[in-house]
Amino acid sequence: MEFFTADDVLSYSEANTPDDPVTVSLDDSIQDALTTMLAEDFDQLPVVSDQGVEGTVTYKTIARYVKSIDEPDVGEVSVKIALNTSPKFVEPEHDIFDLIDTFAEDDFVLIGDSDELVGILTRYDILYFIEYRVEPFLKIGEIEEALRHLFRSCCDDDLDQRIEETFSDRAEHDDGYDIPENLDRFSFDDYRMFMVRNIEQLPPRLSREQEMVESLLEDIRDTRNALFHFRSEAGEVDRDQLDLAHGYFTGIVRGL
Repeated sequence: MEFFTADDVLSYSEANTPDDPVTVSLDDSIQDALTTMLAEDFDQLPVVSDQGVEGTVTYKTIARYVKSIDEPDVGEVSVKIALNTSPKFVEPEHDIFDLIDTFAEDDFVLIGDSDELVGILTRYDILYFIEYRVEPFLKIGEIEEALRHLFRSCCDDDLDQRIEETFSDRAEHDDGYDIPENLDRFSFDDYRMFMVRNIEQLPPRLSREQEMVESLLEDIRDTRNALFHFRSEAGEVDRDQLDLAHGYFTGIVRGL
């Protein structure tokens, strides 16, 4: 299975970062580097020369220089003295989950090589990207949990019987369909059918807004299937639908 690559993270971050990596020259002063880092809100910068990437300068390497000198002159001294000459490079197609051990020790990696720098990835970039990609899965799980809680709360006395009655007709006419043993086995189609067949047992709001609720469940089903089969990522429209459904169903549960 193909997972997310360094280039995926970089592409996601491009909207908030310059198209080209921000760098400093090997002959620039430490003060120049600090000014750029503060202006760009970066903790590190690649250092380049005519030969390519010479290394990186970071707040940590600068701090080590300042600590080791009695009267440091960051305005005159070049970044050479605070240079990390062995940064880690990875190819754009590198799987980000293979970088877990690297980020346990390092704050960042460079994408590309010393001759052609493509970008720079930090721990924050990786974590923020993963959070963005995982959030839809978490919301779908919370929507399902809200639906199960709703059905248990309103149909607890005869839930098993209602499940049997709701799906027996479909099972009778569809040899490939098995009646779910319990709520944890429900698909989103099952949630929708169970809600429609037992709407009178559920909060009145669901009956009044039944058409919208069915449409929501169908949309979430399609989004869930695409995500779980890695056919697509959740676009902004899908995220809006997830936010709407999540707020709607969890809100109903809170009102029980």
